[in-house]
Amino acid sequence: MVDSKKTDNDKSYKKSKDFSRKIKQGICDLLPYFCVFSISIIVWELILRFQMGQGFSKENLFFLFFVPAEALALTVINGLFPQKINRILFPLSLLIISFYYDIQLVYFRIFGSFFSVSMMEMGEESVVNFGWAIGEVLQKSLGYMALLLFPVVVVTALCLTKRIKGNPYPPVLHLIMIPPVIILWILGAQCLRIDGTAKQSAYNIFVSNTSDTDTTSSKVGSITTFTVELGSYFCGFGRSDSFKTDNSLYEGLMLNDEILFDNNAAAKINKSFDFDELAKNSGDDSIHELYDYVGNRMPSYTNEYTGIMKGYNVIFICAEGLWTYGINEKVTPTIYEMANSGIILTNYYNSFRNTTVNGEFALSTSLWPDVSRKALKGVDVGSMPQSSMCYMPMGLGNIFKNEGAPSYAFHNYYGNYYRRKQSWTNLGYENLFFMDDGMTFSSRWPASDYELMEQSVDKYISEDRFFTYYMTFSGHGPYNSSNCIYNKNIEEVKSRLGDEAGNYCDEALGYLAGNLELEKGIEYLVTRLEEKGILDNTLIMITGDHYPYYLGEEGRNQLAGRAISDMDLYHSTCILYTTGLPEKVTCETYCCNIDIVPTVLNLLGIDYDSRLFMGTDVFSQGIHKAVLYNKSFITDKVIYNSKTRTTEWKIDTGQYNKKDLELYLDSMSDLIESEYSASIKIIENNFYHHLWKDSDLITAEEASSEIKREDNVREELKGLRKDKNQSREDTIKGGLEEAKKQIELLKQKGQEDIDSDQ
Repeated sequence: MVDSKKTDNDKSYKKSKDFSRKIKQGICDLLPYFCVFSISIIVWELILRFQMGQGFSKENLFFLFFVPAEALALTVINGLFPQKINRILFPLSLLIISFYYDIQLVYFRIFGSFFSVSMMEMGEESVVNFGWAIGEVLQKSLGYMALLLFPVVVVTALCLTKRIKGNPYPPVLHLIMIPPVIILWILGAQCLRIDGTAKQSAYNIFVSNTSDTDTTSSKVGSITTFTVELGSYFCGFGRSDSFKTDNSLYEGLMLNDEILFDNNAAAKINKSFDFDELAKNSGDDSIHELYDYVGNRMPSYTNEYTGIMKGYNVIFICAEGLWTYGINEKVTPTIYEMANSGIILTNYYNSFRNTTVNGEFALSTSLWPDVSRKALKGVDVGSMPQSSMCYMPMGLGNIFKNEGAPSYAFHNYYGNYYRRKQSWTNLGYENLFFMDDGMTFSSRWPASDYELMEQSVDKYISEDRFFTYYMTFSGHGPYNSSNCIYNKNIEEVKSRLGDEAGNYCDEALGYLAGNLELEKGIEYLVTRLEEKGILDNTLIMITGDHYPYYLGEEGRNQLAGRAISDMDLYHSTCILYTTGLPEKVTCETYCCNIDIVPTVLNLLGIDYDSRLFMGTDVFSQGIHKAVLYNKSFITDKVIYNSKTRTTEWKIDTGQYNKKDLELYLDSMSDLIESEYSASIKIIENNFYHHLWKDSDLITAEEASSEIKREDNVREELKGLRKDKNQSREDTIKGGLEEAKKQIELLKQKGQEDIDSDQ
């Protein structure tokens, strides 16, 4: 008689053994996928790092911690089908990921930064507006793109020769591998702690939603950054940094009890704002926090330069790609003279490496733009367009409107690009003119700055007093023969330089060609103001939106006459020109884009609450710093590079306690982080609207009217996005129809060839 219990046990044991054998075999089968994906990701990331100009160091190899999780995740979605299909899908998976790196490579070469998840809304617009540059960039990138395809080619060859068999592995193993993917990802994140958890550590950059795409990519890798941004954008993962709201923020900046303030100077504040009372009565946690923060901010103070230009006209020019070393005495003599006259800011730094609208926003509002992964969903990308849906009484146009001066704004490109038409109106610019909207130009990309000035000056020059804002365009790259301004001015640049032209590569000369067009425009502007007799009663501010990221290392070094370091890239020029001063004024204060508005308002003697700006009047006593987009900073005491996390002290550190020096660095980082986070929250929470309403500076009726305006703008922007989506669909449909026509024509031609042969 057979023992049924024993038989069942034997069957159970056999099944268990078979399952165990299948799992072991499955693990052996998935290993080729895992190894290939691991090696490929490492190769792709290293290629991208070379493109960024990075070498091998601890600081940029942390991406290796995430490779196991990423490779295993890709492995999980492979090996699901029979061998023949797997041998097709495996290289196809590699091709798709390789294509992602191709996109990042090309995008970086065009825009000087990596493509972020938050920029997906702008992706099509970028292609449409920069499409003319893509062909040449692709041509120059073929070598790198071939390297990126190398893993795909190798795996395809191995699959075709069946060296890689493409064995499937048990479906249950695909499910079993999901928890290890998550565990490996968490372990990778925890491994970052070996670098510490300080503000600019790899770990903090990884977990913080305020980290920008380029910094995160340089620390933890491009594919890791994209994954983290997806989680932040769609699921809200990540940490939102807070900011300190008390005076302890400044205590660590007083080395050896330095005197930072003169009690005889008057703080530039609006006494209508009782921030303690406002915070006490606020029922909104975010607004309460902002009231506490702003109320405890260090204000700017009156000084010897307060009001020395009272009643002046003001012209603000945000010049595309303008950089200190692009201002040449022979090529741009007018701009050169202006840069060395009036008020000279010797330690001015442009905070941004790219994206015009970021530099423009900082320059116009004295707030930091949101360059982080924490972008608002369902709205246009960037703080400038998002500000159009907020109450902005501190916008330059609104400030001058209160002074009784009409405001004008001009740009030689389309008003809907970056939603300038909406945001500029909200900043108080009353009279707006754009390409095909009040102005026409002989070229479109880039358009002429001379033609911009030629068409605009007459619109405001006869006003008793005016404020005018320009966003120029001629300095946009690439700086080669694909650029119409290059073709227009390159020979004149060479002629002006004479023998000196031989010292520069073609790209550097092309950059000067763009600046020459700006020079012609500025020369025209100055001449007209002089003829009108108002040049000595006008302040002209000119600075760049970002450094010229299209200009390669060779061209930059040639223009500078020396090798340019990472920090030198951002050292720039801000012109504050007027002929009304008895002599030029040289200011050595370290400053950047956000400091210009409070400085100009002080010169004009206009009252404002300086605590509402993140910048500081350069002539005020207090704490001064030049800050870059990645939170690197330069003060009169130290240069801190957040990218390399290195410090270069300018003071004799032997005279200070080591702990005090460390506290200084930490306190400055905290101050900058707080200013950045507060800037984002001011726009995100429509802070100025709450402040003005709660302080009874606007009536309930005015507040209600403002809310309606904001809703109308929101709907207008939504309509523009809808139109864009419809345009995209129409383009795709049109493309498909055109393709069908071409196929039909080919068929007809083929039939005609057959008929003729017969």
